[in-house]
Amino acid sequence: MVDEASNASARKPSLLFVSMIGEPGRYDPAIFADIEGGDDEVFWFRSMLKKAGLLDRIAFTGVHVTRGEALPDAESFDAIIVGGSYHSVHDNRPWQGTLKAWLNGPRERQTPVFGICGGHQLMATMDGATVDTIPGGPMASTQSVSLTEAGRAHFLFDGLPDIPAFHFGNYECVKNPPAGYTVLAADHRMPAMALDHGGNWFSVQFHPEADDKAFAASWGDEEEGDYSDNYVPTPDAPKIFWNFLTGTGVLKK
Repeated sequence: MVDEASNASARKPSLLFVSMIGEPGRYDPAIFADIEGGDDEVFWFRSMLKKAGLLDRIAFTGVHVTRGEALPDAESFDAIIVGGSYHSVHDNRPWQGTLKAWLNGPRERQTPVFGICGGHQLMATMDGATVDTIPGGPMASTQSVSLTEAGRAHFLFDGLPDIPAFHFGNYECVKNPPAGYTVLAADHRMPAMALDHGGNWFSVQFHPEADDKAFAASWGDEEEGDYSDNYVPTPDAPKIFWNFLTGTGVLKK
């Protein structure tokens, strides 16, 4: 586990990134051989925070739950981000159950939590959402996102283009957002692409954190086809993390 929070000033808000990219054997780490940091998603996320100008303003901790690392005390963090995964929520891996149970505390305390892709799906299923296969095959490209009226007015998308672009890499999606959720982005294939869960919880099917080169490499061992040319840089995308942290009051604007 990468832990900078214990050495940080008490004035810095603490942020935990939960990596659940995949258990050993779920993917071939060699596909990331040319990517800085290899297949270390915590390294990637930390690098993104640095480029976005956020790393110096927070005390950052990263944990690899699919590599056997224990989740830290959730009450020690001001905000939590749950990453994506090669695993389906239907895999019912032990760490998935552990993570869901661990997230009950932040949910009750209304700790700000942001879910990405697999994290989006896992968080939504905690309230009874259905996750199912996307019609027509995987979403495997950088593509524009259609915001709903609520999404256009939501702080998560402040300062982003009217039609923002993000990286996608998923075979499944949330089909029916639970009652009380607000849909912030949707299309005909994914009716719950971005969600405000209420209680300072938010999640998105796309990857605002991802580097296009790492994402292209992530499809390197797929038998269905080569999607590596489908990705282009999305320099505006990480702003969503600024908006998440400032909009929930974790950071001052």
